[in-house]
Amino acid sequence: MTILSILSLISCQRIIDNLREEEANENYVSPFKGVYKGNYSGDEVGSLTIEVAQNGYISVTKVSQFSTENSFVSGMVRDDGALQSVTLQSGFTLLGNLKTKSGTWKMGDWVGNWSVTKQ
Repeated sequence: MTILSILSLISCQRIIDNLREEEANENYVSPFKGVYKGNYSGDEVGSLTIEVAQNGYISVTKVSQFSTENSFVSGMVRDDGALQSVTLQSGFTLLGNLKTKSGTWKMGDWVGNWSVTKQ
C-alpha cells in the first residue's frame, strides 16, 4: 500500500510539473520578438527580413538578384540572441546573433555577411 501511495504522489507531481511547463511555454515572449530588416553581401547580394514570433521561432524572407525566397519557420533565436537552425529550403543558412544584429551566411560554397536593424 505504501509503495502504491508513493507512486501515485510521484505521478501527480509529474502531471503538475508538466502543466506548469506548458503554461510557461504558452506565456513565453522572446526578448527578440519583432521584425528585422537589412542586407546580406558576399558571393551573393540581397535583402533580408527576419521575423521573430513570440515563441522565438523565425521566418525569413530573402530577396536577391536571382530570386525571392520565403520560409515560414526556418529556425529559432535563443534567449542570448544566437540563431539556431536558420536554414531556408535552398540551403541558405544564417549564422549569427540578433543581439548584435549581424553574422555570416553560407549556401553551398558561397559565403558572406549579413546585418539587420529592428523595425
